[in-house]
Amino acid sequence: MRKEILLSVVLAGFTAVIAQIVFLREFLVVFSGNEITIGLILACWFITGILGSYFLGIFSDRLKQAVIVFVSCQLCLSIFLPLGVVAIRLIRPFVHLTSGQLLPVTIISAASFIILLPVCALLGFLFSLGSRIYRAREDMQGIKAGSVYALESLGSAAGGLLAGFLLIRLFNSLEIMVILGLLNIAAAFFLARAEAKNKTRSALPVFAICLSALFILSWLFGGLNLAQRFSLGKQWQTQGFLSSENSIYGNIVVTKNQAQYSLFYNGAHLYTLPDQQGMEEAAHFALLEHPSPEDVLLVGGGAGGLLEEVLKHPVNSVDYLELDPAIIRVTGKYLPEGKAAILNDRRVAVHNIDGRFFVKKSSKKYDCLILHLGDPNTSQLNRYYTVEFFREVKRALKESGVLSFALTSSESYMNLELKEFLRSIHASLKAVFADVKVIPGETAYFIACDKPGVLTYDYNILMERAKARRLDLKYVRDYYLFARMSAKEISLMENSLQPQAAVRENHDFNPVSYYYGMVFWASRFSEPFLDKAFSAVNKGVVWSGVLIFSTLIFLSGLFRKKDVKAALRRAVLLAVAVAGFTQISAQVIILLCFQIIYGYLFYKLGILIAFFMAGLSVGGFVAVRYIARKENSFSLLKKAQFLTCLYLIVLPVCLLYLDKQNSVFIYWFGSNAVFAALSFLPGLICGASFAWANEIYLSGSTKTGQSAGVNYSMDLLGAAFGALITALFLIPLLGIFQTCWALAIINFTILGLLTIVSSNRYK
Repeated sequence: MRKEILLSVVLAGFTAVIAQIVFLREFLVVFSGNEITIGLILACWFITGILGSYFLGIFSDRLKQAVIVFVSCQLCLSIFLPLGVVAIRLIRPFVHLTSGQLLPVTIISAASFIILLPVCALLGFLFSLGSRIYRAREDMQGIKAGSVYALESLGSAAGGLLAGFLLIRLFNSLEIMVILGLLNIAAAFFLARAEAKNKTRSALPVFAICLSALFILSWLFGGLNLAQRFSLGKQWQTQGFLSSENSIYGNIVVTKNQAQYSLFYNGAHLYTLPDQQGMEEAAHFALLEHPSPEDVLLVGGGAGGLLEEVLKHPVNSVDYLELDPAIIRVTGKYLPEGKAAILNDRRVAVHNIDGRFFVKKSSKKYDCLILHLGDPNTSQLNRYYTVEFFREVKRALKESGVLSFALTSSESYMNLELKEFLRSIHASLKAVFADVKVIPGETAYFIACDKPGVLTYDYNILMERAKARRLDLKYVRDYYLFARMSAKEISLMENSLQPQAAVRENHDFNPVSYYYGMVFWASRFSEPFLDKAFSAVNKGVVWSGVLIFSTLIFLSGLFRKKDVKAALRRAVLLAVAVAGFTQISAQVIILLCFQIIYGYLFYKLGILIAFFMAGLSVGGFVAVRYIARKENSFSLLKKAQFLTCLYLIVLPVCLLYLDKQNSVFIYWFGSNAVFAALSFLPGLICGASFAWANEIYLSGSTKTGQSAGVNYSMDLLGAAFGALITALFLIPLLGIFQTCWALAIINFTILGLLTIVSSNRYK
């Protein structure tokens, strides 16, 4: 039965990572998510996992037929996986909210928790049960938990690679969950048969066969397609749902309202077809500011009508960048006859590539660069609104070149949160370009040029250029420009954008603007807790919290000397929790920095995650070998803790070095080898630390499942806090480098705690 248990443990990790990817994508579509929602969803994932690994894990050592319970959990998991996808899509109709309407944080948290609870609790319980069932020498219980952790991580690494490269490309979310369900049913079947041969007969193999037959027949005879159409129809019922399509980058939904088609990307509105006014503004506000635009770079929005408006000008070339080719393909299906042919214009070159990567590496110079990406409400989009990116744009523009982008604004009243958000972007733009103009409105258009005297607020000059170019315009005309560029409106906008001491510039390694964007997003809800949290937290508060927490950790080792064994176990649990916090924080930092330095190369990100999970697995197996040789686990745990501290000190230096290099070899070596190593190392250290911590915690205990569940719960608890705090506060307020230093301080304190406890132990 050992092979069957091994397979089931690996499959648990495989299932967990793929289910997390699928659920996260589905939740983000429903919630139109940013870092707040991502942090909340991941926190709910980890917390519900704790309920399984800890609270259900308490019973794992008391079960007489643990294998039968394990099999039953696998079968239940196979049912809850597809049901979870359907449940996510029914959130909006259940709470009576229309598509596009923002959901309060309370609903996001409650819905995520309830839907994830059965899946994550079962996955957490399977870890505790697997640690109890897995065969190892009874005098070395830590080998069980360490081996199970390593095997589960191995499955997670394989699942991450398979999801990114194959499953998401070929199947929709329901189909992926059914595939996972069938795999878990198969594993349950073989494990139940092996158990029946050894001990007792069971009806579970028959039930597994019937359940798998139900899944397969539903797929073959259209049941899955029916569930797919029904759930998506309910999710988008107020918009007139037409189609949904997944790509490796995101989800594209098309809806129809009368004669207009709307495209939603990951739940956020991308554009509407036709939207003559919006596309005219985005194109002509920028191009009319330039005396004679010839070469144009367009980042996003082209297929939605922006490209057509740009080509009304006598331009020589347009490079149109759209990372996800599915956007262009899906849009083409709903364009009027002849409109799709605009992409085949001889002046147009379409590039399916990250916009920042293209700007950074292109040697071509442009007269105008138009960004059509939306507000920097996420760390991914924030990369296009930093001082560093504006410098890259400046190098890509000709002497009189113009940069233009649009941000959410207001024609009348701006609250403090909106002002700080716009001021941060404005200050970052002013730090690079000599002249910056802002056209006010519900959507504010920021236009920048490094040569003074090129930009103007005089609408008469702009209309003279429009007439000279024989532009056929419906909205951007003299009366319209007179209203948008009146002296009163311009004065109000400029007063709102006056620099304030508290508002900081937005930088790659200090992405503060997306924090301001999240604060503005949160201000639109009447939720006192969230508003108070954002208003109360600043850089000083974060550093104070880090120092107070570190001090409490250190003091806990000084004043708990009576019960040395209890102090030792508490120290180990705290070390595991901090390791969980550190590992997810390190992954957030690495993924964000990879995007900053090299661009959003999506398949590389999947590989980086796989390297991290592989590190967890290798670290677990290495630690198990040391445990089997009866090495001193406590001494090894302290060495691993020191390596974590060293890694956090070296990481910023390495990142800064890679960012400054222009060598082709270093660029290739950094993106393919260095970042892979930077992802692998924290996984390696954490995987080994978890196994050694389990060996120490389980010393003298016969309750393998329960004790392993406690350690796993602390790991998940640390990860839950890390998912929330790192993305919401640490990185945006401290910046990436100071976040590394803060994590290093906390981990050095843990090292000090372990040293104090070990010295008391051997007195």
